[in-house]
This record gives sequence, C-alpha cells and structure tokens, in this order.
Amino acid sequence: MKAIVVAKYGDVSVLHTCTVADPQPGPGQIAIRVRAAGVNFADVLARLGIYKAAPPPPFIPGIEVAGIVDVANGTDRFASGDRVMAFCKFGGYAERVAVPAAFAMSVPPAMTFEEAAAFPVQYLTAYHGLFQLAHVRPSDTVLVHAAAGGVGVACLQLLQPVGSRLFATVGSEAKVQLVRKIAPDARAIVYTQQDFAAIIRAETGGRGVDVVMDSVGGEVFGPSWDLLAPVGRHILFGAAAAVRPGAIARLAALWRLRKMLTVCPLLMIEKNRTLAAFNLYHLAERADLMQEAITALMQLYQDKVTRPYIGLTLPLEQAAEAHQRLQSRQTVGKIILTVS
Repeated sequence: MKAIVVAKYGDVSVLHTCTVADPQPGPGQIAIRVRAAGVNFADVLARLGIYKAAPPPPFIPGIEVAGIVDVANGTDRFASGDRVMAFCKFGGYAERVAVPAAFAMSVPPAMTFEEAAAFPVQYLTAYHGLFQLAHVRPSDTVLVHAAAGGVGVACLQLLQPVGSRLFATVGSEAKVQLVRKIAPDARAIVYTQQDFAAIIRAETGGRGVDVVMDSVGGEVFGPSWDLLAPVGRHILFGAAAAVRPGAIARLAALWRLRKMLTVCPLLMIEKNRTLAAFNLYHLAERADLMQEAITALMQLYQDKVTRPYIGLTLPLEQAAEAHQRLQSRQTVGKIILTVS
C-alpha cells in the first residue's frame, strides 16, 4: 500500500511517500480502506521526536481516519463495507490501517469522509476535557485557547447548548471571524496583539475563569493558570507552543516546554484549583469513557450541534505541505488528507 513514512526525526522533508506492506488486523480488529485522514499537532510533534507515545522511526503518522471496513476480524460490531471513522495509534497516513474495533464508530449517512476524519480526535478531546474532566456548567466562565483550531472549534460548538460565558484566544484578526460565526457571544481575543489575561481580568471584575481548555501550554500556561477562580479547572491536553512557525529544532521545542510554570500542589490546595492533563492516545484504553463520549457526540451531531469545520483538504502525497501549514499557524479548522 501507499503510505507517508517518517524515516527520521526532522522538518517536513522527512515525510516520504513509500510503498509498504498492508497491515494485518489482529483478533478484534478491523482493517479500514482509508478515504481521509486528519492532521494533528501530535503528528508534528511525533515527526520532531518529542511525542513520547509515538513509535520510533520509521513510522507512519496519523491518529484518525475515515474509510470503509475491508476486514472485520473476530468482531460483530462492523462488517465489510461499513463506513467508519476511527482513532488509531499512528498509521493513519496510509491507504489502509488496522485498529481495534472499539476505537471505531459508524459514520452517519449525511457525514462525508472528510468530515468524519475531522471528528474522532477533535470532538473526543473536547468532550472529555469539557464534560468528563471539567464538568462544565452553565454558570461557568470558560477560556478556550487556539479557538480557531480543530479542538477549539469543537469546544465552541459543544459549549453552545450549555450557555457558559466564553473567552476565546486566536492568533489573528482573520480567525476572530470564525469564532464569531460559531459562537456569536464569545469574547474573541487576538493573543498575539493583546494581553488576554489582562482583558479577561478586566471584563470579569478580577474574578477570572472557571475552566481553561489549553492545547497550547508554553508561555500561555502561567497566565492562564493564574486566571483560575476558586474551584477553577485547568485542562491541559496539548503543547502547540513547542512548535513555532518555521521551527524544527527538537531541543528548542523541548526548551519552550520547560518554560511552563511548575505547579505547587500546596498552592493548589490554598487557591482551590485543579490541574488535569490527558492524552487521547492513552484515554483510548478506557472503553467506558470513550463509549459515553461517542454516544453523546453522535446525538449532538444528529441534533446539528456539532459540525466539523474543514479548513484545508490536500491529497495524501502533500502531507509535508499539510504539516507546514499547520506549523505556520495560518490555518483555521481542520486539515484533512484525502486518499484516492
């Protein structure tokens, strides 16, 4: 089969289109003929060698796909020909991938493969953070970082029926328009031009926020942590700050992560704050939490609360350009690679 392979750690030039052996599904797994694959920051971090959950080179990046079941090995959940979307522990940038049946879900008839490939990681991440960890309530004030990205858009959509007060940071004025389209009542802040912490303090009378959804980390972590009101919850699920536009140095990326504030447990008690961090890669093993989230998300899709926002679609062979676009911070919504 055709696949994109990371032969060694480095910049986008290490992404090569190769012919490799088809994966063989083990017991309880399904083989999927991939039609579309989602591009995530986890793929960029894995390419740089700073994502511990990723396999060592050579490996195939990609942690979410959509396609058609080719083989269902020992599972009655799916049959050959079924349309599915799935979370995968890498291997998604390929014409075929094998995943445990528990990691897959049926694609609704109205959903395209491109939309389906934008669904698993973004919406499972947003749902788990907002509702299974932060337990967001209507009375809460929520800060969503990188609000014009894939998970950010998912957070904004999922929060609309809740009615929480929203603050959303974005990297450019152009991205403000997307936030306003999805969440008209949200206060969008261009963090590259404005002091988001000062603005939020001023507009909340110094109280701050109850929940922070943080996929950025780095230099935004400290100010965000300090914004938490009593009983506040900071949900950390990414480290996009490690990779700046044009930056490819692994050590420089690691250094930026080390600049994150060290949290003191005793001060957490004193200020009544919670820090929760998670990696969807490992969360996939919790079938109970995953099934609860999937059931809720499918209902929200049927209710037209959630709709994946595709910002850019490229063919599989242009994976390097997709990584470059994502790393440049110039994209909005989700980047999708299509497989012909």
